Amino acid sequence: MNQSANENEGEIGAEIIPPELAVRAMRDSGYRNTDYALAELIDNSVQANATQVDVICLEVMKQVSQRKSRRIEQIAVVDNGDGMTPETLRIALQFGNGTHLKDRKGIGRFGMGLPNSSISQCRRVEVWSWQAGPKNAMWTYLDVDEIETAGLKAVPRPVPKPVPEEWRERSELFGTSGTLVLWSNFDDHRLQWRGAKATLENTETLIGRMYRKFIDAGDLTIRLAAYHDGEATFDAPTRVNDPLYITPQSSTPPPFDKEPMFQTWGEGDQEFSIEIDGSTHLVTVRISWAKEDTVTRGSSADRGSTAYGKHAARNVGVSVVRERRELELDKAWTIGYDPRERWWGIEVEFPSALDEIFGVTNNKQHANTFAAMAQFDWEEEAEPGEQRSVFRERTLASGDPRGLLIDIAEYIQDQLDEIRRRIKAQTKGKRSTQKRHDDPDVDDQATDKFNERAEGGHEASSDEAGFSDDDQSRLQDDLTENDHYSAEGAKNIVDAIVSRKRKVQFSTGHLDGHHFFSTKQFGDLTKITFNTNHPIYEQLLEALDPDTEDDTDADLLDRVHKASDTLKLLFAAWARYELEETQKHDDLMEMRQEWGKMTKVFLRENAEDSK
Repeated sequence: MNQSANENEGEIGAEIIPPELAVRAMRDSGYRNTDYALAELIDNSVQANATQVDVICLEVMKQVSQRKSRRIEQIAVVDNGDGMTPETLRIALQFGNGTHLKDRKGIGRFGMGLPNSSISQCRRVEVWSWQAGPKNAMWTYLDVDEIETAGLKAVPRPVPKPVPEEWRERSELFGTSGTLVLWSNFDDHRLQWRGAKATLENTETLIGRMYRKFIDAGDLTIRLAAYHDGEATFDAPTRVNDPLYITPQSSTPPPFDKEPMFQTWGEGDQEFSIEIDGSTHLVTVRISWAKEDTVTRGSSADRGSTAYGKHAARNVGVSVVRERRELELDKAWTIGYDPRERWWGIEVEFPSALDEIFGVTNNKQHANTFAAMAQFDWEEEAEPGEQRSVFRERTLASGDPRGLLIDIAEYIQDQLDEIRRRIKAQTKGKRSTQKRHDDPDVDDQATDKFNERAEGGHEASSDEAGFSDDDQSRLQDDLTENDHYSAEGAKNIVDAIVSRKRKVQFSTGHLDGHHFFSTKQFGDLTKITFNTNHPIYEQLLEALDPDTEDDTDADLLDRVHKASDTLKLLFAAWARYELEETQKHDDLMEMRQEWGKMTKVFLRENAEDSK
């Protein structure tokens, strides 16, 4: 039977994976769009020690429906790298082969880049490579049509073929050594953008981010150019696109194209050591967050609608960097679509020796294991009563790479919690023109009640203290240093307190401990600070925030229900507290009674009824 089967297989030529079917499947997987495929070719150039790369689109007029439009006919990537020998050139076009399969150095390695990225976008790819000038180049190709018709089963042997003169005229990189990869015969549906300008502008966004470290250091220049009817219609160098926004010269719109838009978080870079196979490797975490200027140059309500705010919205996530080259912006660490997420940046950089630990995919677009750490909670997977250190050791002993990433993931999550509070605090004290600090507010209502109590004979020691210049200065410092208001916002608050003669000021801040609010005295002013770190803040106070212009009716209704339920649970917590504190039960009942009386005074609209 086995002999018969083998004979039949010999008759029909039944390869394990027929080339035409394999290529068809490969065309439909691996690369998100055109710019990611082009990035793969640039990887090859960098691996070949190129210092300059040209990405060139050639456009022609094509009939589209009822009119003619410009469409891309060819895309070329030219570099001044080392070039390839004929043997290397042939290997480079084999799927799953390559010259860096075991090379842990540099950004290449997986052996799928050139052929897979190319046929994901076009049906024909040609490659010229030279080490003695472009006139002495070696040439070969892959053609999907020939493969699908079973006419091409192996990469054609490279043959001598000079680089076409028209391409030498479009680039200055045809020196002693280099490579030209030329895509043609496109399926329109595979190109993300049909026109050259849109393709190159979107490509700059991606590759400017991916290779930002190379470009900023002067190690790599990437030129983007387009030609139509022999004339250049677009020609510009790729600018740095830094998702941490700490690089001075970048593609960020003015006024942050010449100065960083973000500032370094905390004490700077944090390094983590990972030991595998007897060697120690460093993982570096960099964190940044928006400068106050991003608010003061716009307003608290609309900085996201500025040109630089929209730019930041395209760079949301944790930047995962391998060998100086970004793999991806990992959105797994972000909170849904919260506009404030654009105002922080985190970069995690690691060497290629840690590929298996981070779970790097063969197309170098993901780090799957690291991405999973965004939702990882060791306590959910720990055995009953198991301590964190024991869990980590057990995880490592089982060969689970997550054990090596726990410290990094927890550090990032801890920092993000605080960064989000600080970013939210940046816009405090910068309300829109419709609602200013010196407009009537609940602070004034509370002030009226304070005054009524004092005038009714219920004086407190602070009532006659006044609000001196020193009190004003101390309050302003407290608002900026402890509650993280901007300097301008804190000053506006103090000015409003003075002009409106307020006795109460409500604020928000991150407080230590379990209390959900605190009070401080600044002369005769009582500052009440709600603890943003307490669940009551999010579930009650924030749920009833008046900034509702982006909410649907359903969102608003959900807010009200959430706040109502939280309020009931708040009273249930008090009731349980009374039950458990048996020795203080009578005191707590009396306290509840007295607080209830005071609450009636403050909530009663007719002040004449208060006693």
